[in-house]
Formats: sequence, structure tokens, C-alpha cells
Amino acid sequence: MALKFGILGAGHMAERMADTVRQMKDVELYAAASRTEEKAREFAERYGAVKYYGSYEALMEDAEVELIYIATPNHLHYQQARACIQHGKPVLLEKPFTLNERQAQALIDLAEMHQVFLCEAMWVRFMPLMHQLKKEIEKGRIGEVTAVTADIGYDLREKERLNRLDMGGGALLDVGVYPVTFALQILGKEIDNISTSMVRMGSGVDAQEFVNLVYTNGAVAGLYATMLSNTDKQGKIYGTDGYIVVDDINNYFCYRVYSTKGELLETVERPEQISGLEYEVQACADALRNRRLECPQMSHGDTLFLMRVLDTVRRTWDMQFPQEEAVQDF
Repeated sequence: MALKFGILGAGHMAERMADTVRQMKDVELYAAASRTEEKAREFAERYGAVKYYGSYEALMEDAEVELIYIATPNHLHYQQARACIQHGKPVLLEKPFTLNERQAQALIDLAEMHQVFLCEAMWVRFMPLMHQLKKEIEKGRIGEVTAVTADIGYDLREKERLNRLDMGGGALLDVGVYPVTFALQILGKEIDNISTSMVRMGSGVDAQEFVNLVYTNGAVAGLYATMLSNTDKQGKIYGTDGYIVVDDINNYFCYRVYSTKGELLETVERPEQISGLEYEVQACADALRNRRLECPQMSHGDTLFLMRVLDTVRRTWDMQFPQEEAVQDF
């Protein structure tokens, strides 16, 4: 039986996910919900969802829905995921998981209390090309890794929600998570020091930033994110016996292995895919069939650590979101 998939929200990410799920074999695009019935109906008709709802609560109350993907603005993630969990609905929650680690921990605690599946939709953590790359590095393909650099940028200046602190806006939570995640995937979690510099928009959100990580083994990471312009979105991994260049850290396209002299040794391209989102959906379906409460590719511990890094970065800027303290008792 195909997993009955529900989508909460009808924006850009919801559209990308719907177009992906409808092409999958083991998952059915079952239902969609928006703030108005008209928008939900249009969305369902466009992507072939079986049902549509003009309220999010109605989607949560549908007994047939087996997994809800939340694709709404950042500041709504905590409350909506909390409501889904209280309805007993497994959740795939779009990144950023929440506004801070405290909210993330509260959601995870609630999910564990109710024995409900919960996972952050950090899609790059599920992509097979990265898993292959990590195996190559672990085998010593470029020797000991000494440094990682990564950048990501899009011109998002006109996107209203990203210019609003009250909606969890700014470059860090929307795009900065990708270079940070890239570094964590390659170098791990043994971070000794975090330093950062940032430029603000007039609205108070972060326009662009550098985040530097120093690891206990001496490795370093230099990470750049911006919402002012497009960048090449490359990740680079430097080792004692060569280096690797990864194209598109927001949807790993390929990686190229070079010698210490800069000679190209190998190019490895990603396998054919629908969009790249299918990997996280399939992982959730597999976890649910095996009665797991989380995915090993993006565990609850991984989510909490990422949020802790992001919190640390924002603390150095003295930047808070108005809804950060919205954590409720069970």
C-alpha cells in the first residue's frame, strides 16, 4: 500500500514536493491543505491530490493521512508541528526545523512522549551522492581533511517573509543552513569555536554572513551565505593528499576529485532523480514502515545540533525573533 501523504501549505516548497510525490511509486499524494478552500482546491487539482482542505486542522483530523509535510513560513513550524503531533500525525517538517534549539527540543520531547514520528526535511542529508562522497573521504581518498569551504546565495531581497524578523527571516535560517550542514556532514560535530560576521538588512534580518568553525582536531570551515545575490554554491573539501569540489550544495550535482597538483582525477555525478526531494520522503516512508520515530539520515540529535550552531551564530549578532520564546507545556 502506498503511503498517504498530506501537504500542509501551498507555497513554493509545497509545489515542489507535490510535483515530486506524485511521481513516486510507494507514496500517494493524498491530501493538501491551505488557509482557504479555494487555494487548497486549486493546488489539489493541479497536482492530483485526492482530497483538499481549507484549514490545516482538517488535514490533521483526516484519519487516512499517514505523513504530513509542513511547508509553511519559518515562524509557523513549531506551532503547526506541535498540533500535528498532538493529533498523532507523523511529521516531515521543512527546514529550518524551528526558530531555535529550545523549540526543537520541545517538539522532539512531545513526539517521543506521544510516540509519533518526526523528521526535519533537510533534503541534502538524504542524497546518495553525499553518502558516496563521505565513504570516499573515510577511505582516505584525499588524505586527512584539513578544511572545508562552502557558499550559497540567491537574490531574495524582494521576498517579504525573508525581510521580516517576526517571520524568522534572514539569510541564515533559509539558505545559511546549507553550508553549515555541508561542513557538519564532512567534518562532524567536534567544534571547538564558532566565529561570525554579518551585515543586516534595514528590517533587522541578516542579509549575508560568514560563519567560521574551528574543530578540535585542527580542521576549519569557512562558510558564506547571502540573500543579496546568486553565488556558485560550491563546496570544497581540502585534504593532505588532494581536494574535492562539490557542485551545488543545495542539491548535490556532482563532485570532482583533484590531486595535490590540481590534476582532475575523477568526476562523479548524481544518479537520475525526480527532484532530490524523493530521498527524504522515501526515508520517512521506510522509517514509518519499520515503526521508527526518526530517520537515521537526519536524526533528532542531528537536528538539535544544527539548531544549536545556528543559535550560537545568532547570539553573536544579538539577533532574536519575536516568536522564539513560544514554547508551550505538554
